[in-house]
Amino acid sequence: AVVSTQMVREAVVSTQSTGKDDALQVAEKREEALVKLGQLNVLLSDLGTALTSPDTPHDTTSSKQMSKKYQLLSEEIEGLELLCEDVPMVECDGAAPVQIKKEDIKSRFAALEEPLAKKKKKAEEKDNLREFNRLAGDEEQYLKEKQITLDNKNLGSTLMEAEMLLAKHKIFLGDIDKHAPTYQGVVEFGNQLIDADHYGSNIIEARLVQLKGQWDDIHNRANTRDKDLEENNLTQNFYFECTEAESYLKEIAHLITTDIPSDEASAETMLAKHKTVQGSIEDHKEKINNLSVMLNSLSQQNHPLMSTFTNRYNYITEAYKQLEDNAKKRRKVLEDSYNLFHFNREVAELNVYISSKEIVANCNDLGRDYEHVQVLENKFNEFFTELTTVGQGRVEELCVSGECLLDNNHTMTPEIKLAMATIQTKWSSLLDLATNRKETLASSVELHKYHRDVKVLISRIQATDVSISSDLGRDVSTVQALQRKHQNMTHDVQAIRSQVEALDEENRRLQDLYPGARAQGVAEQQDLLEGSWERLQNHLNLRKEALLSSSSLFTFLRAANQLLQWATNMRKLFVAEQTWR
Repeated sequence: AVVSTQMVREAVVSTQSTGKDDALQVAEKREEALVKLGQLNVLLSDLGTALTSPDTPHDTTSSKQMSKKYQLLSEEIEGLELLCEDVPMVECDGAAPVQIKKEDIKSRFAALEEPLAKKKKKAEEKDNLREFNRLAGDEEQYLKEKQITLDNKNLGSTLMEAEMLLAKHKIFLGDIDKHAPTYQGVVEFGNQLIDADHYGSNIIEARLVQLKGQWDDIHNRANTRDKDLEENNLTQNFYFECTEAESYLKEIAHLITTDIPSDEASAETMLAKHKTVQGSIEDHKEKINNLSVMLNSLSQQNHPLMSTFTNRYNYITEAYKQLEDNAKKRRKVLEDSYNLFHFNREVAELNVYISSKEIVANCNDLGRDYEHVQVLENKFNEFFTELTTVGQGRVEELCVSGECLLDNNHTMTPEIKLAMATIQTKWSSLLDLATNRKETLASSVELHKYHRDVKVLISRIQATDVSISSDLGRDVSTVQALQRKHQNMTHDVQAIRSQVEALDEENRRLQDLYPGARAQGVAEQQDLLEGSWERLQNHLNLRKEALLSSSSLFTFLRAANQLLQWATNMRKLFVAEQTWR
């Protein structure tokens, strides 16, 4: 029977009750103590039997149960000792059995301590051995599972598969690293048991050696597979990049066509598209360079397939170089076509421009009069300025464009040279026409100006001629006044004389400059001017002579009148004198 601590305490409490003087109470107390001691005796017998039992646990669960049982027995022994100490020494008849049994129980308690300690230690060692075996078994099972994973020799036949396997293996390595503390804990636990002189130290040490061998094997195999997967990943990546590069080169090669543009617009469109293609080719150069880096990395690892890798890389680089050369040639063809179309368009436009300017330069309108020819000259001067600036610039640009085409060894060199020569010839002819037209207009301006000046001067002469009065006066004083007026007019006419002389000089110059019909016209105008001037001169001379005659007449008449007046006066005087006489 198992005595609980609560029962022991109840027994102790019952033995500690205060004694009474009467014998009945003492007897009851002694009987109670004897009953309790009897119960303790039975319990000690059961405990002794349990401690001497060859009971050996065979697994962790039973070992833990036995340890718990021994712990309970130990607690019961402590409770029995306490109960023995608490049983009173009854001072009455029959007290000796109580004392004897109490001492006997105490001695039996003391005898149970060493077996209990040995039994407890052995149980703990068995329990620890069971725990170690369990932990070691878990580690072996864990390592066995990892070995199964490492038995997989598949490294991946594609880049995606290789990357997936490498990623899984990285997780696998991470799991091993995370599990390392658990493994170290098992090793430390086993070493602690060995250091404590565990009865199964040889078994524990052997299992630790076996476990370490398995753990090292897992590490070595994991590292080897990691290296193999890394190498295969690099290999598959190289193969993938090579395949991508080859596919790209084949695809882009189809975009480099031999189509010839039919006009400037199509040439410009094709050139723009080809520039995009060429830019893509240039951008892809970095990937080709990355292949070189990968190849160097494989070479440093002494990869067994280096010759294959090198041949494939050389094939790709040669294909890329050929593609670059084809792209450059295609671009030159398109640029030459575009530049030629552009050149031809400029030639056509310049031909139209020259033709339109030739119409203006060939104009024969020399103006109706001086004002009209001035308007024509101003407009043509603007035309000539635009021709020698804008037009000349366009011709020079065309020549520069043509020279660039020739410098680039254009396939249409003869046609370009012919077009340039034709344009330059037409332009020279146009400049000659324009220069002649400019000179003709300048001469026309001079002629019209001369004709206008002559006309104006003739009008002035005629007006002056008309303004010469026919009044010869009424007497000497009026005649003298008319003479003074005529003298002033004669003085004013001197200004006309200078103009006539200037126009006469201009006439001779123009006749020398413009012989022929224009010189004849100038001469006719000059004859009209000289005729008008001569008539004016004659009229002025006649007017002067008439005024002189009139002055002489009126002077004579005045003298005659004076003489008549004197005669009359003298006659009157004579008559008067005769009368006086």
